Amino acid sequence: MSRVSRGLGIGASAILVLSAGCLRRDVAAEEPTTKTSFEQVVPQPAIDKVDLLVMVDNSYSMADKQKILADAVPNLLQGLVQPKCVDKQTRAPVGVAADPLEPEGRQCPAGSEPAFTPITDMHIGVISSSLGGMGGSLCSQPANGNDKGRLLARGPGGKDVAAAGDLHFLAWYPDVEQNRDKARHPDPPVPATTSLERLGESFRELVVGVGQEGCGFEAQLESVYRFLVQPDPWTEIDLVEEGATKRASYGPKDRVDGELLRQRAAFLRPDSLVAVVMLTDEDDSSPDPLSFQGTGWIFGEPGCDPSRASCSPLPRATSACERDPASPQCTSCQFAPTDPTCVEKGVGYGRDEENVNVRFHAMKRRFGVDPQFPISRYVDALTNKRVPARDSEHERGVYVGKADCTNPLFAARLPSSTNDDLCKLPFGPRTKDLVYFAIIGGVPGALLPTDGDPTTIDWTKILGRDPARYDADGIDEHMIASTSPRGGLPGPGASDTADPIHGREWETGGADLQFACTFPIPTPEVCPAGDELCDCDGVKRTPLCDPANPRRQIRAKAYPTRRELMVAKELGDHGIVATLCAEQLTKPDADDYGYRPAVRAIADRLEQSLVATCLPRALARDGEGGPVPCLVVATLPEPGPDAASCAKLGLAPPSPAVLDQIRDRRAADEGEASRKLPICEIPQIAAPPGSSCRDDDQRLGFCYGENLPGVKCAHSLSFTKAVARLTDARFSMQCIQVDESKSSR
Repeated sequence: MSRVSRGLGIGASAILVLSAGCLRRDVAAEEPTTKTSFEQVVPQPAIDKVDLLVMVDNSYSMADKQKILADAVPNLLQGLVQPKCVDKQTRAPVGVAADPLEPEGRQCPAGSEPAFTPITDMHIGVISSSLGGMGGSLCSQPANGNDKGRLLARGPGGKDVAAAGDLHFLAWYPDVEQNRDKARHPDPPVPATTSLERLGESFRELVVGVGQEGCGFEAQLESVYRFLVQPDPWTEIDLVEEGATKRASYGPKDRVDGELLRQRAAFLRPDSLVAVVMLTDEDDSSPDPLSFQGTGWIFGEPGCDPSRASCSPLPRATSACERDPASPQCTSCQFAPTDPTCVEKGVGYGRDEENVNVRFHAMKRRFGVDPQFPISRYVDALTNKRVPARDSEHERGVYVGKADCTNPLFAARLPSSTNDDLCKLPFGPRTKDLVYFAIIGGVPGALLPTDGDPTTIDWTKILGRDPARYDADGIDEHMIASTSPRGGLPGPGASDTADPIHGREWETGGADLQFACTFPIPTPEVCPAGDELCDCDGVKRTPLCDPANPRRQIRAKAYPTRRELMVAKELGDHGIVATLCAEQLTKPDADDYGYRPAVRAIADRLEQSLVATCLPRALARDGEGGPVPCLVVATLPEPGPDAASCAKLGLAPPSPAVLDQIRDRRAADEGEASRKLPICEIPQIAAPPGSSCRDDDQRLGFCYGENLPGVKCAHSLSFTKAVARLTDARFSMQCIQVDESKSSR
């Protein structure tokens, strides 16, 4: 704390994905082969919108990192708005970026084309990590930082960024041909930004304007959840007295943040690619106020902070917690006051034993309970179609997350007023494959793959063998959250440069954590006399300070951002990780300056979603260079009869048996209303190995690709440009897995 998809499994099997003809034939004739039919969701084939949400930590010590991120903003924008021009035949980059303001066919030099269609419709919003004290008295005043999870329009100096309008987000929306179809691209609800230069300037202003005056209980994950996902965001936490105990409540159901709903409804489109980018130097550090039988809010209280006259002790952990926090015997002394540790040391922490500045590390070991929301809350938020209303989050003070509402992230429309239905929303076309989560945080760059491939990350070194069960075996010492010097690293008496990643350990006095990594700041700063919050106050002997002047700060730091990294790990290849500790800050014009490598990695990953859909393994072709046995269907957004609705598009529905199968699954997942949506079969276009059908703007169809130039995965699915006409449709692949080991052939 700052100072205050399921894959196409094979095993021993081979994969066959059946075409319409294959699915209509009598599959029983091929017994005794084992067949398991399943549905593979396919992302939208024609992404022309991006909604980018940036969460910027605004706790103390973040200003230097915000400026570095602001310098990298153009790279992130360029990656989406100005894709590389590639040779039409080889798909090799030609060294020029596409001009999105030119008509199609003239955006790149002759003989080349954009790697993907430039994004000319993008929303950019910025939120902070400050949600206040979550019921506790710390950060309870607005001046102490409660941005309520809303979009921010403040720029440097506190003046609002004009381009963000009254809804507080930017809209990149140049006057180009693809933005003139108002049915598909209505005018943005904030002033349209048509200049790339102005877009970059406004984005920078939003990032820097977040500031560092926010609450030290950083709610990085909860702020994102609140803005994008919470169906009925609360406005304040009520404390209800029950005898001598105060229990937290979200208050009446009709008390909902209407302004946040209004911002979300305008910002988030149902058919966009959504990217969340998080910039933070600390671990997610806010309590679930309703946890711990409704008393989780007390972790937002001062406790027995030595700087305060009053003392409200927080509960101590039982003796089992030190040995094994996952043990059933590990609990709070409040629940087991006769435990030997509780008898010897007292049920609660005394003065000087527990510091609010480091409260949110190793909580189960230290308090016997973990009052934070589970990591599954945030993984589900970015992947599941349903999430809980706030009254369905807890049962008897325990988080259960009963998913009873449509997840706004996957809804066809969003409520803009508290008078609207906030829960039972129709499902939209976005799939979880179009949601990305990127963290630029506290992890040494040496622990991350140089190519940015998430499949090669050694998560054991970053999080330990099983972080959910507090098993840290195999973890790199830099990623241990500890107030004491960690074994295996240079100690407090070593040189400030003894360790190339973080310098050395230091004596924190129990009031701070050891660092995950550090990096030189471009402009050293001298801490004001008497500023105890400053990293180099002349008293603390950290490796951040000039040895010749202990009040002159020459390096910045990041702590292990474990919870954010746990979310990224669970999201697989849709989680993107980069280090906050920039390696090069002396050459501002260089490609590797600051966070440019990090945002370039983010842009490269998003680019792949705009080029083709990667498949986890090869599909079997029907003969040399023939089609794969694969059925792809599109579910249209408006109810109607299958045959008539499909015929209007020049398509036909799949067989009745396939329709029934798909509809049964949809109804179980989305409700009976989904049965009324027409389903059309998308024709397959056979593309020889090494070629693609994506440039076909006349025929509706898809094709299978192997080792396509410009596509980083070996096996992919591409749609023709003409498929973009199927506005708001949802696509899926109907498959059959065949175990060839049991086949008679």
